[in-house]
Parts: sequence; structure tokens; C-alpha cells
Amino acid sequence: MVLAFVVVLALPPLDAFATVQRKAAKKRTVTVTKTVVGPLVPCHKWGPIKVAVKVAQTKTTVGATTTVTALKILSVTVPVVPNHTVRSVFINQKALPLLVGEVMQLQSDKIEAIAGATNTTDSFKQSLSAALLAANKP
Repeated sequence: MVLAFVVVLALPPLDAFATVQRKAAKKRTVTVTKTVVGPLVPCHKWGPIKVAVKVAQTKTTVGATTTVTALKILSVTVPVVPNHTVRSVFINQKALPLLVGEVMQLQSDKIEAIAGATNTTDSFKQSLSAALLAANKP
């Protein structure tokens, strides 16, 4: 008889423990990595520029609630570079590594202009912003 009371009293905490375990087991985290290419943007008279961004986005699902973290920029490449003149090639060899480094450091398209490469900076930012906007779409 005493054993029956012990079992009956132990059931609610055991049931609550099992419920917590089931809820914890339903948490799922998925990281998606993708490369998004921005549009070809004219760089004044120097030629077009295009930026490609590799990003990672983590989605955590707990029950019916999904939480999406901000994008993490993994790498930035410039597959199309303005090369209309020798001067534009020289400017871009100096400016583009600085722009890519700034994007990687800030993890954003809110970068400063490079003195002497204003046109390149503006076109780079336009292509980068479009690529990051496209990467945020599901």
C-alpha cells in the first residue's frame, strides 16, 4: 500500500521531467551558407564593378518559434573590376583590398569612402548593398 502511494506521488514530477526533455529535444539549429552576387554597377567612366558575398545565416527553431540571427559575412570577392584605363586599374589594386577588409571588419555595408577612389567606393557599396539585401531574403 505504501509503495502505491510513493508511485502515485512520484508520477507528476516524472511527467514534468519528461515534458521538459521533449521540449528541449525539439530545438533545432540550422546554418545556411550561400554566395550572393550583387548587380553589375557602372563606376562612372572607369568601367563596371560587381561584388560577390559569401554569408552564413543561422536559424534556430524551438517548437513553433523560429529565430533568425543576423548574417555573418564570411568573404567578399570582386569578380568584375573597373579596368577601363591604367589609372583605374592602379586605383582599384589599392582601393579594393581596403574596401573588402573594411566590410569584413564591420560586417556591414556601412563602410567609409577611400580617398582618391570615391567612384569605386560608391559603386562597390551599391553592389554590396544589393547582394546583402538579396542574401537576407528567405
